[in-house]
Amino acid sequence: MLSKGPLTLLILIMSMFGPLSTDMYLSGLPQMVEDFGTNESTMNMSLYMFMLVLSFCILFLGPISDKYGRRNILAVTMSVYIVSNLACMFVTNVWVFIILRMIQAFGGAGAMVTSFALIKDCFKGPDRGRILSIVAVLGILGPILSPVIGTLLINTMGWHSTFLAPALVAMICLAAGLMLPGNLPVERLNGNIGDTVKRVAVVLKDRGFTRFLIMMTIFVASQLAYISVSSYIYQEKFGFSTTEYSMALAAVCIISLGVSQVILRLHLCNLKNVAAVLLLGVISTVMMFLLAEHSWILFMVSMIPCCASTIICRSFGFEILMNHHHGDNGSVSSVLNFGAFIFAFCGMVIASSFPSDLFIYGIAAVLALSCLVYLAMWIGLKRSGYPVRNLTEGM
Repeated sequence: MLSKGPLTLLILIMSMFGPLSTDMYLSGLPQMVEDFGTNESTMNMSLYMFMLVLSFCILFLGPISDKYGRRNILAVTMSVYIVSNLACMFVTNVWVFIILRMIQAFGGAGAMVTSFALIKDCFKGPDRGRILSIVAVLGILGPILSPVIGTLLINTMGWHSTFLAPALVAMICLAAGLMLPGNLPVERLNGNIGDTVKRVAVVLKDRGFTRFLIMMTIFVASQLAYISVSSYIYQEKFGFSTTEYSMALAAVCIISLGVSQVILRLHLCNLKNVAAVLLLGVISTVMMFLLAEHSWILFMVSMIPCCASTIICRSFGFEILMNHHHGDNGSVSSVLNFGAFIFAFCGMVIASSFPSDLFIYGIAAVLALSCLVYLAMWIGLKRSGYPVRNLTEGM
């Protein structure tokens, strides 16, 4: 059995399997287009098809882990993840590569679901809130810092190394995961897999929960739209090298984190945080439409409010959502992650569908849609009297 310290470290590492799997090879995409003899649109399928499979695997693996235990799910999914990563290093056909990425998504989903479920299983009160806050920070750091690490690997060993490194991390997580208890800390859920999957539907039928979930995850679409096409914008439009590109992403990360922490330290009530998120999204949208095209610095600055809003949502919103339902640890974990990654998929597809010289406006379109969806869900919550536990706390 893992002690509290190693367990916390395992949870934090597993929570980052999404960005580790999607963002480390971003700066290598132009070279991969040449190596696979394909085009940018097809190459980007390796990003958003991974995200699509990841979102649906996350939805169902949570309740399955409620039935069969975190350790068993982690053992199977980490094994799949390791094998698929190693296979990605050696394929030469882009379609085989995309299929392997989809298989890899199944493995990554297992790690992420297990990490969120273990937070609710093993931590209570302030400890849970503290870990969720760290996960929130990693949620924004991961998609930005992973390309930085990936660039270092690519510059020294080529893009293939960006699949070897996550495989090695997964091996460590697999070894640590085998030390988890086979059973849940609480009594196992009864019934068959069909019954456990139906529990996801029960969670989603809670309209208040679902509306607030959409609000807290919708801006992930904008963030991942930016991530998915950023290498082409920085490197082809603004003439950045791979190293300069990774540094630009890191700068956005650090400044966004600072902005979010300033807002969070104001200790606003939850509803004022909700308003702050929308305001930041609107600022990013206006700047992206009107200013981002003119220079790389304006493009960078345009994304900072959106990335800050994503951190704020994870910091206060995910804890509210995790506490809204009791007894469905895996189901709640699955739904939370599903919302984030299905919106990430949508954002990637929309941005990638624009011509390469208009990718900035693709990001702007996703930002505008995110703001509209967020506002619509907020209006729906207000009309129904905010039926989400603790949302109106501090009013």
